[in-house]
Amino acid sequence: MAETITAKNTKEAAPKKLTIAEILAQRKAFEEQIAAQLAEERPAALEAVKEQIATFTFTAEELGFATLEVVKEIIKHEGWTAAELGIHVPTAGRGAGTGDKQTRVMSKPLKNKDGSDTGVWLAHPPKFLDTEGCFTEYKAGKSIDAWLVNPADKKAKINFLKKLASRESKAPTKEQLGDITEAEFKAE
Repeated sequence: MAETITAKNTKEAAPKKLTIAEILAQRKAFEEQIAAQLAEERPAALEAVKEQIATFTFTAEELGFATLEVVKEIIKHEGWTAAELGIHVPTAGRGAGTGDKQTRVMSKPLKNKDGSDTGVWLAHPPKFLDTEGCFTEYKAGKSIDAWLVNPADKKAKINFLKKLASRESKAPTKEQLGDITEAEFKAE
């Protein structure tokens, strides 16, 4: 009788052999369970990671992301265009938009004497004006056309002369005005 009980227990303890279809069904159910668990825990995990990054002020490079310079070099080396990368590059002027997200495209009417650097005078003059002696030449009454990208552009020249006149507290001379009349200078 002891033999019969042992044989019976052995049969019950032996695992049921699954078919491939049953294994695949269990595998699919398990993968779905994992995906649901990941989707549930992802927002909390993301917040925890963001908190750690903010706390320790990690840089993108420290986190293993490529720097902007590396990305630019790769793009240049591969010869990709902005359109191929799905990047919209606006043309000059304002594009159609909602109004609050528009950017302005600004020309740079000033240049250094050799033409290798251009700039625009907004809150402060470009550094090359001071290093190349533009302010000294303006005070001396000499022409400032060498620092204009296009000396024939009257509007840019008048704007530049007004900024120089304001900075140096000295009105421009006839030589500096060139083909601009005093009335045009004062009207702008």
